[in-house]
Parts: sequence; C-alpha cells; structure tokens
Amino acid sequence: MKQFTRYIILVLFLGIYNVTVSQGIDNTARIDSLSLEYQKNINTNPQLAKKAATEWLKESRKLKIDIQEVSALYALGNLSNITGDYKNTIKYSSEAISLLHKFKIEKGLAACYNIMASAYKHLGEYPKAIDYFMQCLSYSEKTNDKIQEANAYQNIATLYLLQKEYKKSAENLDRAANLYRELGDDDGVLTTLFNFANILKEEGKFDQARTHYKTILDYREREGNKAVIAYVNINLSQMLVEEERCGEAVVALKKTLGLLKELKFHSDIAIVLNDLGLCEAKLGHKKEAINYFKEALAIGDEQSLSVYKSDIYKNLAQLYQEEKNFEKALEFYQKGVATVADQKTLDKEKYVAKIQEGYETQLKEARILLLEKEQKLSEVELQKVELTVKRQRIVRNAFIVGFILVLIILIILRLSYVKRLRIQKELNLQQEENAKQKITDMMKDHKLSVIERYQEGQDEERSRLSREIHDGIGSDLAGIKIAFEHYTENHKDELQSKRIANAINNACVDVRSLSHQLHPLSFSKIGFTSFLTDFIDQITKKSKLDIQTYFFPEEDIDKLPAELLADAYRIVQELINNILKHAEATKADVQLTKHEDHLNIVITDNGKGFIKNKKQGIGLRNIKERLQKIKGTLDIDSGSSHGTSITIDIPTT
Repeated sequence: MKQFTRYIILVLFLGIYNVTVSQGIDNTARIDSLSLEYQKNINTNPQLAKKAATEWLKESRKLKIDIQEVSALYALGNLSNITGDYKNTIKYSSEAISLLHKFKIEKGLAACYNIMASAYKHLGEYPKAIDYFMQCLSYSEKTNDKIQEANAYQNIATLYLLQKEYKKSAENLDRAANLYRELGDDDGVLTTLFNFANILKEEGKFDQARTHYKTILDYREREGNKAVIAYVNINLSQMLVEEERCGEAVVALKKTLGLLKELKFHSDIAIVLNDLGLCEAKLGHKKEAINYFKEALAIGDEQSLSVYKSDIYKNLAQLYQEEKNFEKALEFYQKGVATVADQKTLDKEKYVAKIQEGYETQLKEARILLLEKEQKLSEVELQKVELTVKRQRIVRNAFIVGFILVLIILIILRLSYVKRLRIQKELNLQQEENAKQKITDMMKDHKLSVIERYQEGQDEERSRLSREIHDGIGSDLAGIKIAFEHYTENHKDELQSKRIANAINNACVDVRSLSHQLHPLSFSKIGFTSFLTDFIDQITKKSKLDIQTYFFPEEDIDKLPAELLADAYRIVQELINNILKHAEATKADVQLTKHEDHLNIVITDNGKGFIKNKKQGIGLRNIKERLQKIKGTLDIDSGSSHGTSITIDIPTT
C-alpha cells in the first residue's frame, strides 16, 4: 500500500502592512484591531483568524482603503494555504496581486507570489509553482525583501523534496538558513530545521530526523503554535508507520487527528486518515482501515486533493482484493487509475485482468456450488423412485453435464478467438501508427533541412550584403568624408559645409550600423547583451518607441553558444521591427532570462495588438521556422486592450 507525506513551509506574514504608511492612508481602529486579531490566532485558532480576516476585508472595501484590502486578501490567502484550502489560496492571492499591479506597488508582490506558488506546489502543478517562485525571487530582489527571498528558497526546497531531489533541496535550505541568520530570524531558522528533518526522514535516517523533530516540537509547544505541532506529529507518526510500529503509530495518529480536526486542516486530515488506514490494515483491522480510507476520500473530493486520491483508491482496492471482494476491488482500482493521467496502460490492463479473473472465478465457484447442491438433492430423490427412473435421471444428468462441458469449451474457445482478434487488431493499429510516425518524422526532418538550408542561405546573403555595404558603400563614404574634410579646411565657418559634413558623418554611422545588424561581429568579442543593448538604443534614438531591456543573469547569457545567440538576436531583431512597423506602440520591454536548460525571451508592447487567426506575415513565419529548427517554442498573447506579449523558450542543452 502506498503512503504519502506532508511537507510544510509556514510563509511568514509580512511586507504588505509597511506600504500603508508610504501611501499616507490612516487606518481605522476597527481595521487595526481585526489585523491584530488575525495575527494573534493564525497558528492557534484558524477559525477565529479567518473570521477576523473576512471582517477586515469587508471593512477595507466599505471604507475604500485599497491597501488594507490588499493586506486582507493576502491574510485570507495565507490562512487558506496553512489550512490546506489551496483553491482559495490561489483566488485570494491572485486578487491581491492584481490590485498591487493596479496601484503600481511592488512591495508585497513577493509575499503574494510566494503563497500562490506554494498552493500550486501542494496541488501537484510543479511547473506553475516554480514559475511563481521565480516571480517571488525577482520581486524580493527588486524590493530588497530578504525575508520573502528566504521563504521562497524554503518553498523551492520542499518542491525538490517532493521530487526526491534531496541534494537540491538541501542546497536551497542552506540558502534560506543563511538569510534567516543574517536577519536574526530565529523562527525562520527553526522552520528550516523542520525541513532538514523532512529530508532525513525521506532518506530513511529516522533517528536523526526524530531528534530534529523533537527539538522543534519542544519549542513550538512552549510557544503554543498548534499548526506546527500538528505538522511535526504527522511526520513523527509517519516514521512509526514506515518502521511498521503500527500500534504506536495508531495512538499517535489518532491524537494528531483530533488536533487537525480542531484546526480544520482538511488536506492534512486526509493524509492522517490514509496513514491510519495503512496501520489498521497491517494490524489486520480491515473494516476500520476501509472506513478510514473512505473518510479520507470524502475529504479529498471536497478539497479537490486529486494528488492523494489515487493512492487511497489503490489502498482500498488492495484491501477488497484481500477480502476476495473482487467487484469492489475492480471498482476502486479503476477509480484510482482514472485520477492518474500518466498511468501506464500495460500495468492497468494486467491488474484489471487479474482482479477480473478473480471475480469471474468467484462467480464460477458459486455456480458449481449450486450445481453440487442440485446434484445432492437429485440423489435423495433418486433413492425414492424405481430403478428405471433412476437410470433415466442419470442419463439426463450426464447429458446436462456433457452439454455444460461443451458449452464451457465453446465459451473458452470464443474468448480465446476474440482475444486473438483484439491482439491482432491492436498489433495492426500499432504498425499503422509506427508507419505514420516514420512518415511524419521523415517529413519533419525534410522540412527542418529545408528551413536550415534557407536560413543558412539567408545568413550568407546577409553576410555578403554586410561586406558589400561595409567594403563598398562604407569605403566610398569614408573617402568622401576625408575629401570633404580637406575641402572644408578653408571653409570651416560656412553653415552649409557643416551641414554637409554632419550628413556625411551620419551616413557613415548608419552604414556601419546596418552592416553590423546584417552580420554582427562575434558575440564572444563584444558581448551579446552589450551588442543587443546597443542595437535597441539605436532603435530608441531613431523612433518614438521607448524600449526597456532586462537581462538576467547577463554573464550567463553572454556565455551561451554563438549559434544560439545569433538565432536569439535575429528573433529579437525581427520582433522589434514588427513592433515598429505594425504595433503603433509607445513602450516595449525586452527581457532575456537564462534558466537551467533554456533561454527565455519575453517581448511585450502596449500597441494595438493583432488577430491570431489572421494570416501571418513573413517575419513571424521566419521566426517560427527558426524556432522549429532549434526546437524552441513560441507563445503569443495579443489583444486590442492590452497590446502584445510574445514568450519564446530556446533550449540550451
């Protein structure tokens, strides 16, 4: 049977209140008292804390104190995250983020992105979680919010822990612990210790983990922090389960269950109920185990905890199988498989076939028992009739038995034939799919080859044009400039001479710039980010478009392969030209971020947008073909009300 573990990070509530002063808003005494009531009860009585936060939000909206509305939304999101109500965490934090962006306030965004990422992590949506953690780190750096930076590293550590990447998890916890120590935040250091204990637990080092857990438990019991006490007890109980000390585990889990019900931490209640079911099953109390699993499922349905439901369904299926109730076993196993999208089809068919075979065998045994009872009844009646009637009955019974045997043989042959046909059909379909896949791959390879040759030709033509412009027109302009300078030595004070000299000089600069844009120098010599910045600065000077650039981290981007940077430059160049030609925009942002395995490019503008279904131009088609060659991805978000945002990911490995 499967067991799952709960990893907890308590996101510290901070940051947003400080903005109130900077905005010059006077809070009413009512709102202040509700804020204090929330903070006082968040870890000891979540129900009172939620009531206070709800009233806080209501009063803020009533009095139209915008920043207090943001603070109340954050408080509700943070509380929902602690109690396991992750849908509401996402709802409240999204509203808070929207308001902060509306008011153009960056302080507080890090905290909101942190709890939103934590919610997606617990819902099993890891890509979204890591994206929001990166947003949190970005705003932490902008606002110098060391606390939220440390919190983000803590949460990222738990994300790696869920994926069993213990080394990366420990590295992020070290970063968080160093920041907490730098800030003198003992509570943060203690939370880091809790997560180090989780790593030891997952690695099977139970004695070391237990020592850390007890240190945390002693401190939190003196503090009266019921939430953390519950989390520590969950992990201590789960270690007893893994050590198969089920009797002790049941006592500890029941105690923890009472505390969780008092706090109404629904998702954690589901975890403890599952662990109780596992223990009761190992102790042979199958009825109690089934009841615990079903109660956990009811909570899972209410809270949409699909990440847990599959394991609980399979635990129930195994229990019913042991009870030889194959119909129920099949039902719960199929429900479990349905909740897991990446479940392997072969494993499913084997397990279902096994249960179905047991179920059919049970039906056949029941029918045989009925036949045996009928036969015994027939034998009693045969003793009461004459010898001739007895013989007739024997003949009849023999005929029936023979007919049944023939029927069974026919059924077996029929099933075997149907199975063979199904296998043959599946084999044919597989062969067709393989053939289609080969054709698709060949067409794709051919298309990529054509694109590659086209782009190589295009680059060669640009290089040739660059040389022609530089060596031809550039040299001619340089000669004209030198000759004109000799000519104007005796006419320096003439206004017309100065104008012509400036025009020749500007033409030289434009020709050199055009030459470099058509065929840039080696990025290793000049630095990719510096070159791209110069290109964008030139665009900004010559147009009304204000372009802001962001590179993170610049050193890592400059170290990328020259071919990849050349593609990135062409893509950015083409997109900026599109903005200049079509968007009618006044502002644009160009952001390049180097991730572990890809380069992320985001270009946004405040222009008029465009219709996605409209026939695409040559520039956008060239970008897509270039991305297809290097296996990159393109996402376009465009509308008349908010301009255009284009996101591109280019693999670096």
